[in-house]
Amino acid sequence: MSSTGSSRGNPAIGDIIRSMVVIGAVILGLYGIGQLFTAKPEASVETVDYAQVVSQARPAATFPLAAPTGLPEGWRATSARFQENGWHLGVLTDTDDYVGLEQLKGPAVRAVERFADGSKSDGTADVAGQTWNVRTGPNGRLTYLRNEDGLTTLLNTTVSRPVLEDYIASLSTS
Repeated sequence: MSSTGSSRGNPAIGDIIRSMVVIGAVILGLYGIGQLFTAKPEASVETVDYAQVVSQARPAATFPLAAPTGLPEGWRATSARFQENGWHLGVLTDTDDYVGLEQLKGPAVRAVERFADGSKSDGTADVAGQTWNVRTGPNGRLTYLRNEDGLTTLLNTTVSRPVLEDYIASLSTS
């Protein structure tokens, strides 16, 4: 037996630490490369066929139910609900901004409290021959609303005024 101090059967602590550092660096390098070449799936948003909901709801509605005649390219409906005293249509724009359309029987104050709480009056706008009350809210939220014969129509969004006004102009009750 040799007494030269070979560490083959009993490695020194420094050898163990160096080996661990090398293995850790290799693992981190592989992880980093994997992250570069791994595509992150986009969060999918389910869409709904709002036109079908509208065609079923209009005969049952006791108010003139408003809905767009069509959506601009890239826009998609994500929610559509009809109840006896109300109608909701939620859409995402091509830039993933949300536009919510609410129609409720009742006073505008109640609709503002429910859907535009914290917003402030910001004048009026004439869109497609109708006068809308404009409200601005936190985080750039924009609300257009009108009340006619006890029916409040409210649109809530973060899109620009021209985009919202084009959307409002596309609304039809027939």
